[in-house]
Amino acid sequence: MTKSEITKIFHLIQQSGLLMLMPRSHQYHLGNAFDTVASHSYQCSVIAYVLSQMEGLSHKDGLKCVSMALFHDLVEARTGEIGFIAKHYVKIDENKALTKQVEGIKFGQNIKSLFDEYERQETRIAKIVKDADSLTQIYTEWVMMWQGHKLAQKWFESDFNDRVPAMNTASAKKIVYLMKESNPNEWWWSELMENDAAIDKDRLLGMKK
Repeated sequence: MTKSEITKIFHLIQQSGLLMLMPRSHQYHLGNAFDTVASHSYQCSVIAYVLSQMEGLSHKDGLKCVSMALFHDLVEARTGEIGFIAKHYVKIDENKALTKQVEGIKFGQNIKSLFDEYERQETRIAKIVKDADSLTQIYTEWVMMWQGHKLAQKWFESDFNDRVPAMNTASAKKIVYLMKESNPNEWWWSELMENDAAIDKDRLLGMKK
């Protein structure tokens, strides 16, 4: 591999790092959103794999879901993330941007193929990743809602009229309806608490080492 090829790869890594610093576009409307494009892509990848397994796909196809979710917003390092309102007025040439991102990289076409498949929304894998993308957005609104954010609550409730009915998989819908009945602390509260009291009171009070 030549120095030029390695440099291209390094530049791609730099662009992925930029997404760690890039707030989501909804911050302009919600004000104090906590996520970045990179954190969104990470959770989207986790959810994509989970949905693939719930839907009966193989582990191999599940890993493809992970890869597709991980790379589906990489192009935003060059285009920025375009919010819902802006999409009514502007059109971004994502194909041109991504083609330039992976230009001169031997495995670049692998990334481009994942992106193209996701954009076409014709395969089962692409549809699962789309559901994961929607679930990730709804999850963020849900956490903010529980933190007392009234605008996020409005968005969360609205998604049950818009995003949820449009989901491709029964598994995604099951998760989102369970989310509606839950709270962000339930994963540990259900394990460590009983009747709203600590099961292991000594450990809670620091009396057990």
